Amino acid sequence: MKEELNGIKEDIKDVLLLGLGALSLTGEKALELKNQLFEKGKELYSSGKIKNEELKRNIKEKIREKVSEETTKEDILNAIRNMTDEEKKEIIEALGIKDKESEE
Repeated sequence: MKEELNGIKEDIKDVLLLGLGALSLTGEKALELKNQLFEKGKELYSSGKIKNEELKRNIKEKIREKVSEETTKEDILNAIRNMTDEEKKEIIEALGIKDKESEE
């Protein structure tokens, strides 16, 4: 009987030690995983920041290319033809051109 109690005590002790070991290992692995996730997040953030800057630079270059292209008289006339009457009035006012109707 005493041997059985000692065997049960040893089994209980082993189960408790296994539980403590699992708890300890889980804590260590959780900390390790947290650090890995943190580092991965920093890498992705930096990478995204660099890609965002590249995208901004590419957009600015494209805009400069379009703006620097020579605009022809025909391009201007087409743009004016596609404007609303209100937009045309704004341009006339900006150019300081007097309206024939207002002169009369």
